[in-house]
Amino acid sequence: MSMTSPTSLKLESWPIIDRELWQTATRHGDFLEADGKAAHWSDATRLQVQKGYGKWVFHLAAEGVLPGRGDEDPMKRVDEDQLRSYLDRLKAQGLASHTIASRITDLTEAIRVMQPAADITILRELSATMQQRAIPSRKKHARIKPPQEIWQACLKYMEQSMKDEPAPNINQASRFRDALSLGLLAQRPLRRRNMSGLVLGEHLTLDNGIWYCHIPGDETKDGSPISFTLPEDDRFCATFTHYLLVSRQRLLRGSALTTDHLQDNFGPLWISTRGTAMTSHAFYYGVTRISDELLGAPLYPHLLRDCAASALSSDAPEYILAASRILGHSDLATTLGHYEQSSMLAAGATLATTMEELQRQALAAAATLNEDITLPFLDLEEVLI
Repeated sequence: MSMTSPTSLKLESWPIIDRELWQTATRHGDFLEADGKAAHWSDATRLQVQKGYGKWVFHLAAEGVLPGRGDEDPMKRVDEDQLRSYLDRLKAQGLASHTIASRITDLTEAIRVMQPAADITILRELSATMQQRAIPSRKKHARIKPPQEIWQACLKYMEQSMKDEPAPNINQASRFRDALSLGLLAQRPLRRRNMSGLVLGEHLTLDNGIWYCHIPGDETKDGSPISFTLPEDDRFCATFTHYLLVSRQRLLRGSALTTDHLQDNFGPLWISTRGTAMTSHAFYYGVTRISDELLGAPLYPHLLRDCAASALSSDAPEYILAASRILGHSDLATTLGHYEQSSMLAAGATLATTMEELQRQALAAAATLNEDITLPFLDLEEVLI
């Protein structure tokens, strides 16, 4: 069995000064000591930046820099030559340009919180340049779909399933679950970790026929709580109720419940075919699989957030601030990125419509004059891309 060559150093292998600065940056202070700059990062963000900085330290070690400069402030080891060779190393690993840009962002963020007073202009400029030049590894814009189109496809499948499979087997129940989770993500675009981790009786509560969802700040990426109600229209309520009383019960190896017991549901919302809480990875796979089946394209959970942001910002740009909060973006620039993408898609659609209308008018004019006319070929896909 071949072993993959390491590309990163773990925290315990960092130089002492780097390790101490990182621990200070991520430490929660007491009433006499201020919190570190990264103390309120989510666990996922902290781990990502830590791993990313570990790749930089690995590079310095491989370049022979650390033996003589390991006790220097981390920023003093950052220079143009080292950054160039670091980029060359990342490219040699076959990483996509977006991944390389993320590694530079990790390095920038790590030093920013470790040395708040340091001048990191060179890193900020490099990070911005790499993000601008990064080539998307997927043509994501081509897979953006309106949330209502996604929901209608899910609704059609679930309602047919309720009619044809009133007593579903395990496989049928799991497919109903996946369709519901896809449809719910389209309408309430939570991050995958939060959506896959919903717990009945904890995050979801039923009050006077309305399902309320509350996710505390310590479980969200930006540290702010998220509260909303699930859709209240009859068709959503019917499918959601069917999942809780029939499909979820089947996955739990229990008997179907009556509506009188709707409020008696507790525990993980999403149940696996093994009768246990779905993992985040299994949730991802289920959503991607069912979307490919129902919509002809795999829509992973984060792409559904793009769909929601693009729809809201293009259909009602005056609500861009609302989109930012709904999606849990702590920085409006993140949401504006989706707005720019949706604007591009809208402009592309307008261009295509205009070209088709001009061609139609030209053909009509030629027919009136009883003349042949040859229209120049224009590949709209190339224009839009």
